[in-house]
Amino acid sequence: MDQGELFTIPNPCKGVCTSNSRGYCRGCLRSRQERFHWNDLTQFQQQLIVNLCEKRRLKIIAAREGLSDDEDFGEAPDQQDLFLIPAEEQTEAPSPEVPPPSHITETVRTPVKHPGDQFDLF
Repeated sequence: MDQGELFTIPNPCKGVCTSNSRGYCRGCLRSRQERFHWNDLTQFQQQLIVNLCEKRRLKIIAAREGLSDDEDFGEAPDQQDLFLIPAEEQTEAPSPEVPPPSHITETVRTPVKHPGDQFDLF
């Protein structure tokens, strides 16, 4: 038995009940479906919704403060491309033209059919 099953999860409604531009309630930050079907959900699902609402609230606070996810850790330098050679290091060496070996010729192989090799899937 999980500890979350021992306690009932209270309805997170704050009594504001107006939607923002994304369709979330301004008070509790639940979506329309989350609000309408709250009593039909299991306690586990209700806890997931409460966790989502908390993440939404933290995201709104971060947006108000002008912080994005990248700015939380300071300025990160641009990551270098592993396979890109800087222009000043590039030297154009002529590629040698290698003719194909004269002893190799192209041959077309035809499959040899044996009486028991038939596959008919349909």
